[in-house]
Amino acid sequence: MTLREYVLRWQEAYDKPQSRPTTYAAHGYIFKNHIVPGLGDIPLSELTAEQVGDFLEERRRYGGHRPESPEYPGLGEHTMRHIHRLLQQCLDQAMRDGLIAENPARAFHYPKPKKVSANVLTPAEVEDYLDAADRLGHLPMFLLALTAGLRQGELIALKWSDLDVKERTLTITEKRSVERRELVEYEGGTRIVSLTPEAVELLCLEHAKHPGSPLMFMHPATQRPYSPQMVRRLHDEIIQEAGLDHIRFVDLRHTCAVLSLQNGMDTKEVSQMLGHFRTAMTRQNYAPYLDRPTAKNENEPTEASREELRQAANILDNLLKF
Repeated sequence: MTLREYVLRWQEAYDKPQSRPTTYAAHGYIFKNHIVPGLGDIPLSELTAEQVGDFLEERRRYGGHRPESPEYPGLGEHTMRHIHRLLQQCLDQAMRDGLIAENPARAFHYPKPKKVSANVLTPAEVEDYLDAADRLGHLPMFLLALTAGLRQGELIALKWSDLDVKERTLTITEKRSVERRELVEYEGGTRIVSLTPEAVELLCLEHAKHPGSPLMFMHPATQRPYSPQMVRRLHDEIIQEAGLDHIRFVDLRHTCAVLSLQNGMDTKEVSQMLGHFRTAMTRQNYAPYLDRPTAKNENEPTEASREELRQAANILDNLLKF
């Protein structure tokens, strides 16, 4: 049996039943474009650490392209880590299946990436960012990202039924996601986020543009949910327009958390807003911005009251005027 043949078996028997569709598709891309072309014809029982090492080095330097094609760069650390981890997982199962005695991929180690420090926008940068988003017609989505601290996946999976205009709240279904440009819901919890009056007003105006769609944000051409790649593209347009090229999309979430903490919002409220299961996680991530001692019950699941969330939104309302 070749590695190619075992990969097909592993994908169907082990990977597909345990992975979400998007994860399974991403794994398939790595196998099809990297692992199988590089190692697929080698008999599984004859695969050596030397062959794996040569394969990894070739991908790192040339990305699968011929060495005489210097215009094609090698693969980055993130992709290399993904390739190695996937190959290692596949061969670990081959060991459990009794097909190989040792896993040659385990002769190599890719260290975890260093944690990247968050870029926290200053009030002036917040104003520049939102002004640019407004000029480009993207303000509702990115104001919501900045004032509610939503993750990208949460943002593109929102539905109008999640919005309570009277209460100024948004219900986040934490296991709803966009997969292959369709909304998919898994069993999971929800959390409630309070919104600023400006955010609610802009969302109502956005709803008036496509009242027949259940989606809060949809691609105008396809009438389907935005893909994560499209959101990143819109964000890139905004930062170029604003002259803030150093700002990543995730920095909007960090900025929301940090400015909230610096302006008096309680750690428990911030934790609830961000969707952290425990307040201790929020304290760990934002320790440099905290000056209060750790409470004894911060390892308990986070749950803030509706009034606390409304007060938190009012802090953001005063903070993020534009």
